[in-house]
Amino acid sequence: MKIRHGGSLRHFSEKFGIPEERILDFSSNVNPLGPPASVKEAYLASPSELECYPDPEALEFRREMARRLPLWPENVMVGNGSVELLDLALRILRPRRALLMEPTFPEYRRLLNLQGSEIRSVSLRESDSFRLFGQEIFSALQNADVAIIANPNNPTGTFLSKEELEKVLREANRRNVFVILDETYADWIPEISMIKEVGDNSLFLLLRSLTHFYALPGIRMGYGLGSRKLVEKLAAHQIPWSCNRLAQKLGLIAIKDEAFAAEARQWLSQERNWLESHLRKIPMLKVYPGAANFLLVRHAVQLRPLVEELGKQGIYVRDLTEFPALGPAFIRISVRKREENQRLIEALTKNPVLANA
Repeated sequence: MKIRHGGSLRHFSEKFGIPEERILDFSSNVNPLGPPASVKEAYLASPSELECYPDPEALEFRREMARRLPLWPENVMVGNGSVELLDLALRILRPRRALLMEPTFPEYRRLLNLQGSEIRSVSLRESDSFRLFGQEIFSALQNADVAIIANPNNPTGTFLSKEELEKVLREANRRNVFVILDETYADWIPEISMIKEVGDNSLFLLLRSLTHFYALPGIRMGYGLGSRKLVEKLAAHQIPWSCNRLAQKLGLIAIKDEAFAAEARQWLSQERNWLESHLRKIPMLKVYPGAANFLLVRHAVQLRPLVEELGKQGIYVRDLTEFPALGPAFIRISVRKREENQRLIEALTKNPVLANA
């Protein structure tokens, strides 16, 4: 199953005849503030790094992450993005029956299909604004070997509180269900994260990415946290040099930049509210509540003409047709800088598809 993700600028450029540098990309959930200035400076000063092999154990990054939590470096593993670590975990676990909360990131289903897993879903209901409910997950756990939970969830932006998630993890432990907890977007709302609950008694794998929050999709770096026994087992099956030298260097600098993290969270709290309030004023659009740096939007018109009309203006939104439980009525819009968000609102307000609906 071929999945076309957001941020496919080449495909969009070829379709609409617009140069990549002129595309206003609301389809990708990458922080529009860009990478931390400290990372940019280190990148420009790093040409000599290209001549050297990366540390196959990424030990410096793992030591720093362990120091911050605190954990042992052996509780931390690093890979070529969090999806590589998810794929690695599923290849080792090979679940016969897996549980998903859908709609969710479609790579989960694709990777489970490659393992021949029987997939069962907890369907997030539109009538509940696609909220995650711990009690519904409880009852579904009895029929699974592995459960994958994205918190916050993509593309809905909904989440379980830390207290709810702790209950789910205890219930999964009781039922002998291994949990893969994807916290790709938890950097935006750290109060819900389980990152400081990881230890050698943990019966879950926590995944993080530097792609979205730190605006570093190009270096492909993610990390996983789990018990030392689990990480050792996964690392034994990982290909050498999975994480390149520049990624290790820049990733280390990024996670140390506390000023950037604080600025990014403050920016999102303001700009998300602005964009959401203006989208709600547009007839025929419904915006669902969430907490990440994107918004799930339903429209009461046909998807294709709306997306096509925006595309002609160089505005790229995420078509969610391929997401189970959503389909052609939904799009996902990432939060960008104010002037870019204003351009989107203006384009939607004047959009003939919405105006004539």
